[in-house]
Amino acid sequence: MPPLEVVSQHHEVLRAWCRHRRTVETPPVAVTFDHHTDTLPAFSRAASSEAERESWIAEFDWRSDASVEAALRRLRHDEHLDLALRGGVISRSIVIAHSTENVITESLNPRIRVAADVTWPELNCLLNHPEEFRPRASRVFESDFLAERFAEAEFHPEDTPGFLFDLDLDYLLTRKALAPTDGTWLRHLLNSAALVTASREEEWLRLLRLDSELTPEFLLHQLRLRIAEADV
Repeated sequence: MPPLEVVSQHHEVLRAWCRHRRTVETPPVAVTFDHHTDTLPAFSRAASSEAERESWIAEFDWRSDASVEAALRRLRHDEHLDLALRGGVISRSIVIAHSTENVITESLNPRIRVAADVTWPELNCLLNHPEEFRPRASRVFESDFLAERFAEAEFHPEDTPGFLFDLDLDYLLTRKALAPTDGTWLRHLLNSAALVTASREEEWLRLLRLDSELTPEFLLHQLRLRIAEADV
């Protein structure tokens, strides 16, 4: 059963990823499930210049707690994947996302591969007509849906044991989202992962959810159940 680390904001998973990196010889693959893509360049909003940004990246050392904490103080949302890749924490990033609105192709790290459901609505449509999109929001961990996304990303989880399973809770908008009818793929992923990280992202979850009872506590309870079931 993989350990579960829970954080408040998504970029804070870097702390758990670095601790895990110190226990393995080679950097693992990170598989992220998120409403957003989190693909912005590291420190792009905190640095005053490109030279300063590059110097902070060069200074980053996943072996040092102090270095990791310094990086976290400078990181903003959507920047941790780029730093994890450039700093040697992970080798490749697969992002299964809903919205691709913030993907800037010119600055996208080439080792990040984003796969998204092209039928997913724009944010305004989702907020104004939520029930119209409930079926799509409820299938995000169905096996056929995951198979399509991984094929698009050219990623084969069965050939990549020991990856990081990373979940932003704003990926889950209905009660059924984490209780798929066909959970074969989800069980396989959780059983094969070396570490599970989850970010609460309460504000985004509250904004996007289709079921009012969806809270981080409810979803984390479901996630722990899925992890335990995968280990049976």
